[in-house]
Amino acid sequence: MIIKEFIVHLLEKQVDSTQSKLSLSQDSIKSSAVLENFLAELNKVYNSKATKVFGAFSKVESDEDTADGTENLSSTHSILHSYLENKISFIDYTGQSMEILKHHIEQATKATGGYIVFAHYSVFGSDFMLLAMLNNVSGISVDNQLGINSIDYLDINKLHLAARIDITQWQEDEASKRYVSMVRTKESHKLSEYFKNFIGSDETSNSNQETNDLFTAIGQFCDNKFDEDQQKSEFKQKASDYCIDQAEQGRNVDIKDFSKHVAEGAIDDFMNYVNSDEFNINSEISPNKAVIRRFNKITGRNAQVSITINEEALGDSVIYDSEKETLTISDLPATLKAQLLER
Repeated sequence: MIIKEFIVHLLEKQVDSTQSKLSLSQDSIKSSAVLENFLAELNKVYNSKATKVFGAFSKVESDEDTADGTENLSSTHSILHSYLENKISFIDYTGQSMEILKHHIEQATKATGGYIVFAHYSVFGSDFMLLAMLNNVSGISVDNQLGINSIDYLDINKLHLAARIDITQWQEDEASKRYVSMVRTKESHKLSEYFKNFIGSDETSNSNQETNDLFTAIGQFCDNKFDEDQQKSEFKQKASDYCIDQAEQGRNVDIKDFSKHVAEGAIDDFMNYVNSDEFNINSEISPNKAVIRRFNKITGRNAQVSITINEEALGDSVIYDSEKETLTISDLPATLKAQLLER
C-alpha cells in the first residue's frame, strides 16, 4: 500500500441540532509506519463489513454541457475531479468537501459528527479514495514505567459511515456503475442518507443481493448439472471457499475467474447459466460471507428443537431417513455431549 495523501478533519454536531462546528486541519499527515498500519487496519475493517452498497456518481441535470461534452457532476465529484487533475490541492479538495458535508449533516437532525478521514492511496495497482467518519473512545494504556494512563483513540471497529471510491475504475470504466462503495450497517442505515448525499452516488447494487443471486444460480446449476449429491456438495463447497477467501482478502469475485476455479470442465456451461436472463449476474460482485454461509446450511426449528446442519455433513455424520422421518447424528460436539451427560 502506498499512501499518497492523508488528512483528518473534525465535524462536531449534537443530536437534534441543526448547527455544526467544523475544524479543518491545515496540513496532510505524512506517511509513516504508524499511519500505514492505521490505514491498513481501517481498510481491513472496511473490507470485513458484510453489507456494502455499490453505485456511481450521480449526474446533475443541466441544460448546458461542459466543455468536454459531458454532463456536470455534482459538486463533491467536481472537487475530486479537480484534485485529480491537479487543479486544486488535496487540502483544498478535503476542505471544500467538508463544507458540503457540513451542509448535509445539518439537514439530518439525529446525526452526530466525528473525525473525518480522507485517504488517497494505491494498492494492487489501483488508486482509491477512502472517506470514513470515526469517533474517539476512551481507553487505558500501560506506560514504560508500568503505570496506568487514560488515552483517547479512534474507534476503527465501529465503522458505520464510510465510502471508498475506486479512482482507477472511475477513470477507466465509468460505465461499470460500481466504482463507489459504501458501508451499510444496521446502526448507520437510518442516519446514512446524508452521508450518501454527501458522496453523491446512486445505488446500483448491494453485496447481499449480489451474493444471494450468485449462490441461487449455483444451487440451481448443481441441481441441473449433477446427479450425485456428493458432486453437488463438493461444487458448492468449492464455490463457498473461493468466495469467502476473496472476501477475507478484501477482493471482489470476478465471475470469469470464479468459473475457471470452480467449474473446471464446465466453464462454458456455468458462464451461460449465470449470464442467462433468469440470473444475469454482474461480471464482478462483492461477496458477503454471511449470505454464503447461510447457503451451505440447512436449518429448522420448532418449539422444542432448533437444528442447523452444514450441507456437507448430510450422508456422513448426519443421516436423514425420509420414510421414518428421523435424523441420526453422530460425531456430536464435545460441549453438547457434556451437557447431555450432566442432564
